[in-house]
Amino acid sequence: MSWVFLTRSGSERDLADELGEDAEVMEEGVVASPVRRRRPDATYDELAFARQAMSLESAVEGGGPEEIADALAAAVRGRLPKKGEPWRWTLQIVAADGKDPHDPRRSLAGALAEVLPEALRDRLSPQVRDREVGAEEAERLVQVWIPSEDVALVGLTVATEALSRDAGGKPRLRRPEDAVSRAGLKLEEAILWLGVGPEKGDRCVDLGAAPGGWTQVACGRGAHVIAIDPAKMKVDLPPKRMTHLQQSAFDYVPDETLDWLLCDMAWRPLEVAKLMAKWGRRGWARQAIVNFKLPMKKKAEMVRRILSVLEEAGWQGLRRRQLFHDRDEITLAAWLDPRIVARGAQPAFQVRAKARHLEAEASAGPRARGRKPRGGRGRGRATGRRSRGPGRGGR
Repeated sequence: MSWVFLTRSGSERDLADELGEDAEVMEEGVVASPVRRRRPDATYDELAFARQAMSLESAVEGGGPEEIADALAAAVRGRLPKKGEPWRWTLQIVAADGKDPHDPRRSLAGALAEVLPEALRDRLSPQVRDREVGAEEAERLVQVWIPSEDVALVGLTVATEALSRDAGGKPRLRRPEDAVSRAGLKLEEAILWLGVGPEKGDRCVDLGAAPGGWTQVACGRGAHVIAIDPAKMKVDLPPKRMTHLQQSAFDYVPDETLDWLLCDMAWRPLEVAKLMAKWGRRGWARQAIVNFKLPMKKKAEMVRRILSVLEEAGWQGLRRRQLFHDRDEITLAAWLDPRIVARGAQPAFQVRAKARHLEAEASAGPRARGRKPRGGRGRGRATGRRSRGPGRGGR
């Protein structure tokens, strides 16, 4: 069995790097591989840069709708179960992703979409035709991809192995009229992809929150969000829904373990990974959804480095995907080792000398902390030297 994958235009080499040395770039937006690695639990390895997968049946060269319909019908008939009802299926016709707004592959896919569905149904038995459903209910995806003007790729894929049920891996989400930024669509898509996200009663932190796209989505789902950003927020929500702290995301320390760490900062990816690692080691959040901005080159290598940093910090169940609403980014999700969560939120790291000083003050009591040094009120009188004002190198 050979596989083909759709990816964002420009990410072909990164996906081929993920798949291994046998993978090759077919066309813009399409990568092929004779093998697909499996994890120890026998499920397929996760791929950050693949939008959708197809179990390839054939490549129809220079054919029209009739030839493609013949190939599709043959693929369906050849894979039907010998006993019992046929599986539920849906047809998807997709043009590969391209940077050209007038890419001819799009018009070819559009023309096929007008005639191919009926041509395929005519070639199937009534029993199989009656099992056609929507993508959410389908057990098999009957796929036609257009990688070039003279080739159509035909495949039949188990829906749970296709990476996405959406045609081409492109969910269509509408930006709400009151949305303060496009960024909220990334979190909405991430929640759809994961099947889990902030819910009513959850306490979340949104690091680098301004102008408030992710905060708006999480609050809209019923969570309370602590929004951390020196800049002002564009969302106006009551205190029971949102608390805005104008400070750096790198300095904030929660007073308890939160339900969710959310983060979409325009910052260097390894610095964000180290920040997320600190949250893991300190047990500050149970789950996380974080967006990472990637470098121009060697994106797959950077993703591997990020994963290594987070695994060492106790984050588990790591999943990553370059979502449709991401650009040169990936969205990563994880949950924290329950043993770390059980310890509770740990205090922030302090320099050892400063920590000893604070402990000494605490043990001495308030009277000792307020006591003046011997010999006078200030350092100048005690030493016989004249105190300098702030303008002359003083405090």
